[in-house]
Amino acid sequence: MALKFAILTAGNIATHMAQTVSQMKDEGIECYAIAARSTERAAVLAKRCGFAIAYGSYEALFEDEHVDLVYIGSPHSHHYEHAKAALEHGKHVLCEKPMTVNEAQAKELFALAKERGLLLVEATWTRFMPFVPALQEVLKSGAIGEIETLTCSFGVPVAKKERIAQPELAGGALLDLGIYPLTMAAIALGEPKEICGVCTKTDLGVDAQNSISLSYESGAVACLTSGIHAQLDNCAVLYGTCGKIVIPHFWHADGFTVYPAEGEPKEYSFPHDFTGYEYEVRCAAKAIAQGQTECPELPHAETLRILHQMDTLRKAWGLSYPFE
Repeated sequence: MALKFAILTAGNIATHMAQTVSQMKDEGIECYAIAARSTERAAVLAKRCGFAIAYGSYEALFEDEHVDLVYIGSPHSHHYEHAKAALEHGKHVLCEKPMTVNEAQAKELFALAKERGLLLVEATWTRFMPFVPALQEVLKSGAIGEIETLTCSFGVPVAKKERIAQPELAGGALLDLGIYPLTMAAIALGEPKEICGVCTKTDLGVDAQNSISLSYESGAVACLTSGIHAQLDNCAVLYGTCGKIVIPHFWHADGFTVYPAEGEPKEYSFPHDFTGYEYEVRCAAKAIAQGQTECPELPHAETLRILHQMDTLRKAWGLSYPFE
């Protein structure tokens, strides 16, 4: 039986997801429903991507007993509220990153999901992409020796977007962009021993740009940067004792290049099947079919670990949101 897939909101990221799911019908994913704050807006996206139903309220979607899985693409500030409502109505949930704005909210949702026997997974798409296990295998092989330093930046000029600018929507660089360099560091180096950082803030009080340093038991360090004003190189580089690995567009990479200290560079290529969102959908569908409440590619503990890191940084920066 096909998995009835529903999307909450009809914004930019929801549109990308709808376009992706519309190409997955042969994989048992049914384009079932889209909900927005107006029926008209939902209907436009539903028609464009072949979804059967358009709802003009989120509550109507939650109350539809046929919905199996809800993808939540609302602003960061609303993830907790919407994910909780979906779970309370018996829906599996794939929630856009960050899962919630802080660790405490996520712990509550994960407990609820386990209590109800429902899947709840954070849609940090990087975690589900095929380059990740390949990268980890290359690192294990010792192709560049021991990792000494990781540098990673993600910056785009998005400061004027409402969801980025407004503290009420949990805007700023860290939760929207900085989560990706933190994720890259976790993929390559695991759990840090120590984390610290600095940030500058906008006039409205969200972080405009930040610089984060992490250290590890192995002796490695990670230097991470994110920002909402300037276009950065948006690349990850892993420097080892015997070479380096370069990952362009690391947050949705379709490959990477290994540069050994001796010998020729080697390229690894993993073209996306559709948009890159398909991998998280497949993992969620597989987990649901197997009766799991979390995905092995991004278990609850790992989501909580990254949220804890961001909580630690925000506390040091004196950065909180009005609803916290």
